[in-house]
Parts: sequence; C-alpha cells; structure tokens
Amino acid sequence: MLGESGVSCPRCGEAYALERGVLRLARGRQGAPGFDPHYFGTLDEVEPRHFWFAARRHVILDALRRAIPDLDRRALFDIGCGSGGLIAFLVENGVPLAGACDAYLESLELVRKKVDAPLLLVDEGRLPPLGPGHTLLGLFDVLEHIDDDVETLRFLGSVLHPGGALVMTVPAHPFLFDEMDRLAHHRRRYRLAELREKLEGAGFEIRALFHFMAPLVPLLMLGRTLGRALPRTRAKAAERRAVELSVIPGFNGAMRAILTVERRALARGWALPFGTSLLAVAARPGFLPGSRG
Repeated sequence: MLGESGVSCPRCGEAYALERGVLRLARGRQGAPGFDPHYFGTLDEVEPRHFWFAARRHVILDALRRAIPDLDRRALFDIGCGSGGLIAFLVENGVPLAGACDAYLESLELVRKKVDAPLLLVDEGRLPPLGPGHTLLGLFDVLEHIDDDVETLRFLGSVLHPGGALVMTVPAHPFLFDEMDRLAHHRRRYRLAELREKLEGAGFEIRALFHFMAPLVPLLMLGRTLGRALPRTRAKAAERRAVELSVIPGFNGAMRAILTVERRALARGWALPFGTSLLAVAARPGFLPGSRG
C-alpha cells in the first residue's frame, strides 16, 4: 500500500520509507562492493562535458532509435542510474522514463534533481525487486560490476513483457583489464561473442550488438602498458583514474570531434572490429501490443 511516507506490503506488513523522493527498498548489501560512491560527485561534474560521456549518450540514443521503432511508446526503467546524466539526456530527447534504481543513495539524490520519475534505493549484490511487464530496461555500464551476470540477464528477461527490450553497454576486450578496472570494481570486460552468447543463453533475441569507442583502444593499450610497468598500487591507479575523468581542454574537444565521426559511421551500419565499449539491444521473444517493430 502506498502512502505519503512510503509503502507497506499487504502480506507481510514490511514498511519501506519514501524520503526526499526516493523509495528505500534496500535492506543490506550482499557480497563485494560494486562501485565507489565518492566518485558520484566527480561524475556529476564532468558528465555534461567529458568526451566519453558525450559520445556514449549519443550512441545509445541512436541505437535505441534504430533498433526500437516504437521507442516513444515504451517507458525506460534504468537499473544502476549513476549520476543521472544519461537518463536526463534520453528524456530530453523524447524517451519516456518509467523510473530508475541504484544501490547508492548518493546516486539517487543527484538523479532526483534531473528527472521526475520514481526512484528506488535497492540492495547491492541482489537482483532488483522488479515486477513483470517492463517494455524497456536500461543497464548502462552496470553488468560488469555484478558477480553473476548470467543470472542477472535471465532475471531481466523474465521481467520484460514479451517483445520488451533491454539496452545495455559494457566495457570491451578482456586484454585491457587491469588495475583501473579493479579500482572501478569491474568483475570483467567482455568479448563481443561472449556477450552475444550470454544474451542468447538468457533467452534474448539480438537486435543490435556492436563495438564503439574504437579510437580509445590504442590510447588505453598505451595507458595500460605504462601502468603495468609502474608499481601496482591503488594510489597510482587512482591518479590515473583522476586523469581519465578530467576534462582536458583541447584534447577533450578533439576526442569529441573524432568520436562524432565514429558515431556517423555507426549510424551508416559500419561494424567496427574493436572498441573499448560494447552496446547491445536485445529483446524478449514475443509480441508487444501496439508495437511497430
């Protein structure tokens, strides 16, 4: 039952507080941390301007529009919404928003300032408490933080309506995995064939699956190589992380221009052989009433 102060379960009587626009469903973390919440402030500051975030949000929107003809009739529920810049951008560009969840209150407090939609604080390390019938789910750079990615994909397929879709991004190329990924609490990076296999094994039909951020591969290879030559301390990795999240004048503008060219190539259907990220749009088999595709 929903009230001004929260919700309660009519069966067990358990109460969940609604505070500052966030419904608190969390009861405790399970397993190792999936993120370091002190980065949310930095992400909120750099996300509007940093070339990586700018390119990513445009590639995601383009992929949604190509793969889902009835995008305007579906409402996105975003799982692991971070600082909220991406979903705010999608909403500004006509994507309806059903809501979002995250395991960190720091995230949701930032998101609340950007979108007007239900926000849920959920348990880290547990499957989010989603009911069936969703038409569009977002999982943007989240799956790599989860211990059991296969179970998670199966669960998400089960809560989608037949014909409903999952759009997701993950970091690519396991050979790039190093201390920087450990600092970010990544469990893995993905090969394209591996992600396809896991999605299809979870019962999804692939509508789109491709690499992007190809120009960053040589830069990351160089950075990873130099990083491995240095003492592997968390402090050194944190310094490198701070540089990666900096908006560097000149370089930032150049990278935005280069990645705009890549985005246009992707829009023409080019299949890039590599890229530091993968994007997938996958659907639960079936028919969504009112769907145009």
